[in-house]
Amino acid sequence: MGVWKSLVDRMKDTRDDLARKAAKKAAQTALDSAGKAVGSAGKALERALFGDEEKAAEAEKPPPPPDPFAKLKAAEAEKKEREREAKRAAREQKKLDAEVEAELAAMKKKLGK
Repeated sequence: MGVWKSLVDRMKDTRDDLARKAAKKAAQTALDSAGKAVGSAGKALERALFGDEEKAAEAEKPPPPPDPFAKLKAAEAEKKEREREAKRAAREQKKLDAEVEAELAAMKKKLGK
């Protein structure tokens, strides 16, 4: 009887300890989320009262000067793209020719020529 009582007491202590830990973890999580909510509310209030400083700073910056070589770079990029497209088309044509040759060879073999 003493063994069972000891086991039951130990289980109750473990259950109580786990319940305390779970409550502590839940309270910590609630505190963290409340802190984040207060922080975001504070930022929203600050933006509402004083405006968005980041956008104001960006608006004050002059636009960057245009790139003098923009047309040249665009032409080179277009040329490279045409070359890539031509190489891809050549690879596809070569593959298609190989397939046609293989099919033709199979037909000749089938006909016995």
